[in-house]
Amino acid sequence: MEALLKEALALAPKVRDISADVEASHIQRSDIVWATWLALVSGRPAFFLGSPGIDKTGTIQALVRRISGAVFYDALMPTIVSVEQLLVESTSIEEVPTADGGKQIRTRDQLGRAALAHIVFADEIWKSEASVLQTLLDLSKGDGVRHEGQMVRTPLLAFLAASNELPDQEGNLSAVWSRMTIRVVVNPLDRGGKKKLVQARLSRDRASSRSQAVAQLTLADVEVLRKARLFVEVPEAIIDTTLDILQELVDDTSADFKWAWDDDRRFGRLFDVMQANALLNGRTVVGKQDLVVLEWLLWYTPEQIAVVKAKLAPYTQTALTEAQELVDSLLAPGGTVQIVLGGDRTKGVAALTQCESAVKELMRLEGEVEGGDAMRQEIANLHQQVEAVKQKVIAVFIAPNR
Repeated sequence: MEALLKEALALAPKVRDISADVEASHIQRSDIVWATWLALVSGRPAFFLGSPGIDKTGTIQALVRRISGAVFYDALMPTIVSVEQLLVESTSIEEVPTADGGKQIRTRDQLGRAALAHIVFADEIWKSEASVLQTLLDLSKGDGVRHEGQMVRTPLLAFLAASNELPDQEGNLSAVWSRMTIRVVVNPLDRGGKKKLVQARLSRDRASSRSQAVAQLTLADVEVLRKARLFVEVPEAIIDTTLDILQELVDDTSADFKWAWDDDRRFGRLFDVMQANALLNGRTVVGKQDLVVLEWLLWYTPEQIAVVKAKLAPYTQTALTEAQELVDSLLAPGGTVQIVLGGDRTKGVAALTQCESAVKELMRLEGEVEGGDAMRQEIANLHQQVEAVKQKVIAVFIAPNR
């Protein structure tokens, strides 16, 4: 067990490198990237709610390409009109002898497509045909698919789905919706994101002619992470805290969270995902920082997300979250630092003061971390980021007038 965990922990930095590489080209899509990792390692389905054209498929494809040997199958579900179209690669016809000396024509299906994929992405899932939806439900369970009267095992590692709407809860779609353990809302790019998108596209196009080494995992690496996840410790204090959060949600009169308390299957899977989050962040014990993923696990309608976030906030605050909030505030679009970096020297002193104050606070937070080398390193990385920004501010401030 210790050797397995050690091997898995050694993969965590590579996961971060792959994530950063994908996010550099797929702007403001870190939630899709991380939710996909969580689905891969926990084995629990993920669902993305968002309008068409916001790079859901492209982001997932980019991540899958970083897993050597992984087979990706994606389909726009309204175009899949039969189970055979979803699962069968080809069909052959053959003659077989019968007991009375005659011949019988028999068809034989060669399975492929979703049946042989490691990652399946069902886009516009709620518009699937009823028979196809049943097969998608089988896939989401991870137990295989029904074909010709028997269950057939598949190599599936992650079932992902998306739509620009939620299913009709009065219909037969609620069973599939309840299986979507990880639920992420994906919003269109804001103004700053759209500008970064253009820059990223230009950089990608200009670099396309140059071969660049990128971090990769293998399917064997993913299997190591999946096996090691089972041995990530879940302290009783985390279980109690999760129950406290659930109780607070149930007691909140602004929204109906009774469904979350009643869903025992989902309750168990909360910890599968928290284990995956801890492991991918280089830890072998689930901590309070992993409670943050409950934001994706405890809402039924988007209106409930704000309530979930409010309940989680007191439980998830760590030195790292404080540091990240500090840096996000410092570098916020329209803020003093960004104004100076845009060329306005008149606020240079104020921007420099803000940077120096942030550096001092980050050093304090870094010193407060106890027994968490990974967290300390992440705060140190934020510290370096602010130092680099500070030097850019100084360069703008002292640049000669033109």
